[in-house]
Amino acid sequence: MTTEFELIARIAALFGAPEGVAVGIGDDGAVLDPGRFDLVTMDTMVEGVHFDRDWSSPQDVGWKLLASNLSDIAAMGGGPGAFFLSMALPAALDPGWPEGVLEGIKEAARALVPESFEVSAGGGDLSATHGPIVLTMTLMGEASPAGPVLRRGAVPGDRIVLLGQTGLAAAGLAILRGDVEVESGQFACALRAHRRPGAQVRAGALLGLYGVPSAMIDVSDGLVQDLGHILKASEVGARLEAYSLPHHPELVMLREEYGVDILRLMLTGGDDYELLMTIPPARMPKIWDMARRHSWDVHDIGEVRSPDEGLVVLGPEGEPVVFEHGGYRHFEAK
Repeated sequence: MTTEFELIARIAALFGAPEGVAVGIGDDGAVLDPGRFDLVTMDTMVEGVHFDRDWSSPQDVGWKLLASNLSDIAAMGGGPGAFFLSMALPAALDPGWPEGVLEGIKEAARALVPESFEVSAGGGDLSATHGPIVLTMTLMGEASPAGPVLRRGAVPGDRIVLLGQTGLAAAGLAILRGDVEVESGQFACALRAHRRPGAQVRAGALLGLYGVPSAMIDVSDGLVQDLGHILKASEVGARLEAYSLPHHPELVMLREEYGVDILRLMLTGGDDYELLMTIPPARMPKIWDMARRHSWDVHDIGEVRSPDEGLVVLGPEGEPVVFEHGGYRHFEAK
């Protein structure tokens, strides 16, 4: 295993000092420029819980770690900046593995972050562990001049809008786990969605800048569960029209050729990192205009209702759909 100080030196060499950080790697703490970074998010990935080295490369893991954090900042209508990385690694681990994680983070930053933002390392921590690999990233961001977009702004009458598609990452995980036996070569998009998800970085920042959503969240734990977070924070109910959800061709193939319940994947599958928002009817023309200009994949999938109606999910034929729970749960026994 590479020594702690060699790995720190490698991180410092790979990631330049980010804008907004006056003092970064090499001191006891970072010093941020005054007035910068009013948004902070953190995600932890644990081996055996969030990733499996049998089917994800270290580059995949690093990519996903950054993508999940980028998605959180996007969901608040802001832009990303400096990140802080913590890695707890077994002493006997191949030194190429953490190097691969760093490469994956770098690749994700290049692929997912527009040139108008600078995402780089401001510091972090390294430790040995006798247990599984644990990776934690804290990402700083900046809200738009209008302020952050929160989960608590939805009101009855708002439309529920999805930017992107759901279910593909969950399908990829099911294939990798062997839950469904398929020809994996037919499902490259699903496998990539699990290993290297996207993040709506530019879209989130633009939506925040123009004040389009009344509330917003990223879809990380499942569409129904994450919509539920908005409903709880806003103290409202909703009708979710599942028949309006987009169907990726690979999901259609899973249903038609392998009998997979893709509606469950689309409604409860995690790790999509798309944006789910509520929008007042008067602002709907703006989202459609932005979708045309930026080639966004936007779908109107329901309506915010009064709190006494709760959450009603309507299936393909308009029938109510009931699930035992709405998505991924971190502390549920497997």
